[in-house]
Amino acid sequence: KAGMAVFKIVGIALMAVAASLVLRAYRPELGLQIAVAAGVLILMLTLDELIALSSFLSETLVRFQIDPGYLKVMLKVIGTAYLAQFAADLCRDAGESAVAGKVELAGRVLILALCLPVLMSILEMVGSILSNHAAA
Repeated sequence: KAGMAVFKIVGIALMAVAASLVLRAYRPELGLQIAVAAGVLILMLTLDELIALSSFLSETLVRFQIDPGYLKVMLKVIGTAYLAQFAADLCRDAGESAVAGKVELAGRVLILALCLPVLMSILEMVGSILSNHAAA
């Protein structure tokens, strides 16, 4: 199923680019709207795969007895990265590269903030292992 989705995604992208190029001469303001519509369609086509990936990761975490909270953090990080990139690309398409850079920076800061609890948990685990090792 995922293999076939790539053909749909490429088709949507090529049609959006062709439509944008044709309409640019007559109605340049439609280029951004076409890009947004194509982006939304492409994201919708990938939702099933994202749900399947989430299920797989959840099962894997249970199998290896890892806190499921890590999956939530991971999905938030992935979602933040994709949405920030999507927004930055739209800003660039609109000719606003300075705003795009700020969106990317904000996305990175938000990702770092999302990862801090996991980092603290890892540091606590390492500290616990080191203190148990030193006591032995």
